[in-house]
Amino acid sequence: MQRRMEYCPVTAGVEAVGDRWTLLVLRELLLGSQRFNDIHRGLPGISRSLLSARLRRMRAHGLVVRDLDAGGRPAYRLTSAGAALEPLVWQLGDWARRWAFGDPVRDQLDVGWLVWRLRQFVRTEALPQRRVVVELALGREGVEQEERGWLVLSRPADDVSACRVHPGHEVDVWVNADSVEMHRVIAGTTTLEAARRAGHVRISGDPGLAAAFPHWFSWRTPTG
Repeated sequence: MQRRMEYCPVTAGVEAVGDRWTLLVLRELLLGSQRFNDIHRGLPGISRSLLSARLRRMRAHGLVVRDLDAGGRPAYRLTSAGAALEPLVWQLGDWARRWAFGDPVRDQLDVGWLVWRLRQFVRTEALPQRRVVVELALGREGVEQEERGWLVLSRPADDVSACRVHPGHEVDVWVNADSVEMHRVIAGTTTLEAARRAGHVRISGDPGLAAAFPHWFSWRTPTG
C-alpha cells in the first residue's frame, strides 16, 4: 500500500516548492519577468517543455496565475501565496553565499545572463528622463577579446532592453570590467563600489550619467 505524505507543514512545503526549477521560476517572477520567453531567458539549462510543466504545476499549487497583460499577451503573475515565498527565496540565496557558494567557474561566465540580470535590477524611477545606452565590455583571463553586451535604459520599465548585439544607438556610458568580478557583483558576493576601488570595474562616458550609473540598480547586498 502506498504511504500517504506525512502530516507535516515542512513536508507540504517541500511538495509545493521543493524542486530546483520551481524556486528558480519563483525568482524570475519576483524579479519582474511575466512572459514565458522572459522567464525562460533567465533560466539557463531549462527546456521550454520543462518550464511549461513547472508553470502548470505552480498553477495547480496556487502559486501563479496565467492571464493577459495590457497588450493582450499571456502573462504569469504570482498569487498572494506565491508572493509570500519571497523571503524564502532570498534567504536561501543569503544562506548559499555564506555556506555553499564560491567564485564563478569559466562555464558560468555569461555576458548574456549578466546583462539580463542587470535589466531585472533596474530601478526605473531612478533613471533620467532621456534614453541612456550602456555598453558593457567584460574581459577574462586567457581570453584576448572582450565580450560585450548593451543595456537600453528608459522609462517605462517595458522599454528597458538587454542586448547581445549593438542596439544602433549612440553609447552614453561604458562599463569595462573583469568578468569574474562583475559576476560577483551581480550575485551579491561583492559590491560595485568595492570592485571599482580594486580596479576591477571602470565606468566612463558622460560624467553625470557615469556618476549616476550605480544608483540605477537594486544591487544584491553581500551578507555576513
